[in-house]
Amino acid sequence: MRKIVYLSIISFSILFVSLAQAQTLTWTAGGVGGGWYAIAGGISNIVNEKSGGIIVKVIPGGGTVNPRLVDKGDCELGWGLPFLNVAAWNGEDPYDKKHTNLRAIAGGMSLNFFHFYVAADSPIKTMDDVFKQKKALRMAISPTGTSDEWVFRKVLAAYKTDYKELEATGFKFFRGSYAEQASQFKDRNVDSVFTFLATPGAAVTEASIGRSLRLIHFSPEALQSLKQYGIESGKIPAGTYPKAANADEDITTATAGSVILVNKNVSDDVAYRIAKVIHENLDQFRKIHGSLTPYQLKDAVTGLGAIPLHSGAEKYYKEKGILK
Repeated sequence: MRKIVYLSIISFSILFVSLAQAQTLTWTAGGVGGGWYAIAGGISNIVNEKSGGIIVKVIPGGGTVNPRLVDKGDCELGWGLPFLNVAAWNGEDPYDKKHTNLRAIAGGMSLNFFHFYVAADSPIKTMDDVFKQKKALRMAISPTGTSDEWVFRKVLAAYKTDYKELEATGFKFFRGSYAEQASQFKDRNVDSVFTFLATPGAAVTEASIGRSLRLIHFSPEALQSLKQYGIESGKIPAGTYPKAANADEDITTATAGSVILVNKNVSDDVAYRIAKVIHENLDQFRKIHGSLTPYQLKDAVTGLGAIPLHSGAEKYYKEKGILK
């Protein structure tokens, strides 16, 4: 009997110590229904299962707000975008101060693509039709403060226009989450959507099933203007959205990769273990989302957008030989 009691005490003590050593982190991701939210959830499952005591909880966020939350320490982890990382680090639009508490665990992940689509039966064929000719549309966009909306304003600037001018010509803007954008399009409350998602974007797929849509190519004018912010041009491959009216076309658009941001005060041990558990389980990692399929270890130190690597993650990459 004494032996049983003794073993029970030992087991409880081990459990208590394990729980005490566990560390819970919050990851600010993207909107519910978007690729960022789903991918962060998948990565957190790997970390929770295999890191040996790190617990990651995912909450909705957005490309613009995430650097602020991580810099302040309100969230330990967050998705970032290279162009907004540069702005946050330097204290440039849309930020009012330098975010020097930001560090990176890994970059080069999950290319995100800007999707601009209209109803398949719409007379709109090009981006110029909308913003140069100012053919009025009811358009769904992401809320103010998101990376999608920030880039949308940069597109308007490329066309030397803005919300006020467009609304004066009859445009109407609906601001909502990815899921709400798809729902508004399917319910015919809007005629077009401008959104930013890893492919295939679940919300775009959902919209295309509920109502026939056509993806619009970004104009050379818009792409050239966006380059000044570090936003590259790319293509949504043909077949990504089989229900789209132009599913057989490669769609020229703007694109940016994803970065796992971390507050500099997260310990070296935790940052090291997160980097390690991701990259030592890449087979499982790549199954989270189609956009992660091409990712390799060497990509982790690329596309960080001015943010330095966390010293714990840097230690791991040096051990693996991709950094000197």
